[in-house]
This record gives sequence, C-alpha cells and structure tokens, in this order.
Amino acid sequence: MARIPYSNMQGIKPELSAELAKRPELNIYRMLANGGNASLGYLQLGGALRFDGILDPVVRELIILRTGSLCKSEYELDHHTKIASDVGISDDIITAAIDDEPDSPKFSKLESAVLRFTDENVLNGKASENTFNELSIFFSPEELIETTLLIGFYIMTSRFLQTFDMDLDNQ
Repeated sequence: MARIPYSNMQGIKPELSAELAKRPELNIYRMLANGGNASLGYLQLGGALRFDGILDPVVRELIILRTGSLCKSEYELDHHTKIASDVGISDDIITAAIDDEPDSPKFSKLESAVLRFTDENVLNGKASENTFNELSIFFSPEELIETTLLIGFYIMTSRFLQTFDMDLDNQ
C-alpha cells in the first residue's frame, strides 16, 4: 500500500494538470500529482527521453528494463515488460535483459555494450573507460548523453516508486 494517498487530481496547478492529461491514469501519475513543480519537471524530462529521444525504442526499453531490474523496481518492470513487448522485443530477450549478464550470447554486440554500460552506471556510478569506449563505437555523442540521462532518469524513477511503495496498477 502506498505510503501517502494518491491524488484525487483535484486542485493541482494547470501546468501539471495539462502534463498529466497526456498520460494514462496510472498510480505513478496519481502520486506525482501530489508533487507540484518538481513533478512537472520530472514529467517533462521523462516525456523528452521516452518520446522525443533519438535512441532506437528497442535499445531504450532494454536500458529501462535493465535499470529497473538492477534497482529492484517491481512497478517499473511490470510496466516496461509490456512496453518492451509492444516495441518488438521478444519475451526471451526481455527476460534476458532482466536476468542475464550483458555478455550473454542472446544479445547482439550493441545490446551487450548497452547493457554493460547500464550495469556500470547503475552499480558503480559511471561506466569504465573500456565500456564507455566500447559503446562509443556504436553511439554518437548525442546517443551517449541520452543513454546516460535515460539511465539516471530510471534510477530516479525506481527510487521514487520504491520510496512511496507504489501499488501495481493491475491490483
């Protein structure tokens, strides 16, 4: 059960209300409605990363799944397993992104490099020189920056979900 009540969506600032109206009625958004300007900024950044970014949607979802797994965020994995499937990731690769090591033969060289980069950022605070250089073979500077921001965003999201004990939406 959530640690504070979900918003009834009444009396929130118009800017935040407009941003929330773009999204489905999920517990994460009902909780964020309690957050004022901080939530507005969070939603805008999330929208830019998810919908206006340049990363391939498959790569983006692998990063999100891996970050959610490493952060032990059940809510994140519950939502993004479906989203990953919707962008064409097979169930086998979804499971591997959550459970397997980055050098699993199930992954392409790019996928392995992205997952290793994600692992090191989440677990060590930054990617090693070797891992950074490996991903640089595949990614432009803009993609490297977007990847790093995406990882950081989903670490933050996972911590938010866990701190407030978010209920899964299908319960």
